[in-house]
Amino acid sequence: MKNYKKHFETATGRHIRSGNKITVLQNGNEIFPSMLQAIRGAETSIEFATYVLWRSNIATDFADALCERARAGVAVRLLIDAVGGAIMSTRTVGALEQAGVKVAWFRPMGVGHLRRLNNRTHRKILLVDGHIGFTGGVGIADQWDGDAQGPNHWRETHCRIEGPACLDIHDGFADNWADATNEVLPPLAAPPSAGTIGILTTLSTDGPRPTGIERLFGAAIDIAQERLWITTAYFVPGPEHIQALIAAAARGVDVRVLTNGPRTNHKLTRCAGQASYEVLIENGVRIYEYQQTVLHVKLITVDGQWATIGSANFDNRSFVLNDELNISVAGANFATPLDRQFMRDLKNSKHISIATWQHRGWHHRLLEVGSRAFSKQL
Repeated sequence: MKNYKKHFETATGRHIRSGNKITVLQNGNEIFPSMLQAIRGAETSIEFATYVLWRSNIATDFADALCERARAGVAVRLLIDAVGGAIMSTRTVGALEQAGVKVAWFRPMGVGHLRRLNNRTHRKILLVDGHIGFTGGVGIADQWDGDAQGPNHWRETHCRIEGPACLDIHDGFADNWADATNEVLPPLAAPPSAGTIGILTTLSTDGPRPTGIERLFGAAIDIAQERLWITTAYFVPGPEHIQALIAAAARGVDVRVLTNGPRTNHKLTRCAGQASYEVLIENGVRIYEYQQTVLHVKLITVDGQWATIGSANFDNRSFVLNDELNISVAGANFATPLDRQFMRDLKNSKHISIATWQHRGWHHRLLEVGSRAFSKQL
């Protein structure tokens, strides 16, 4: 059997932390209650970083919980990406600050950030009392509420983590917090062991290539021997990634990509990704488009023995431009349930066959070519 742990540690330059407990949360019905319960139970500190915090009922619930804990003396820090959170209610921000929450904006418009305005933090981090962490793909908005039952309830996967891996989640928050505020947070005391699971955390930021996420995803493609199942909201592979996926399929790997269908919230990104469909399908990669609602999951499983979940999509923005955070776990006990969820998601998806794709209209082909010109920004 492949040594997945050693392979990914070598590829990413990160070390696995043992002694953790991890709970996979599917969709808003599971994600939001778990996060809010943790916030409401906070005793000493809350570190919360999000790309999306939009005007919504669920955002109000989170703000109320953060305010209550701040008034109770808990040290609450909230970091919002200035682009992703641009439509957040100013009244809510005022209420948070009045309650004692330290609110910071990541790279707002201004002369001081002109050089890096295109580099955002896309990390999703909630860390409570230094030993209960959350990460994955969820945004704080009503679109994520519910159970992916219809167009207005998005499909999502998130994780709750307890144990020493929270040290790395804290590092991801502290890195972005220092960028936004110039405040250097002290390192955490090591959380006690909470279980038996080893977690590798990949922190990726804009910089020299290959970035951390590129190395992580590349390692997943390289090690796959039986199956490589990719779920990604936004799929815009570059030439090197296209060739890597084709090479995996050529050596007999069952390569499947599940991405957004017509209900996507980024139509330009979808068109740019579709420009790669024909060559991938012709070379044995199976592509599926989710039909029921917006698919926002970011997940890869390999051979039923390894999986990664986080904020990173399969596109250049996640690979090169954004700050991202993914957690990875080796072992069938973690990967197998995620593979089962993948198969359930395929039931709400459309398989894109080569015959169907080659008969798409000329206007669709034109959109693909035009949108591909923006692929490095997507």
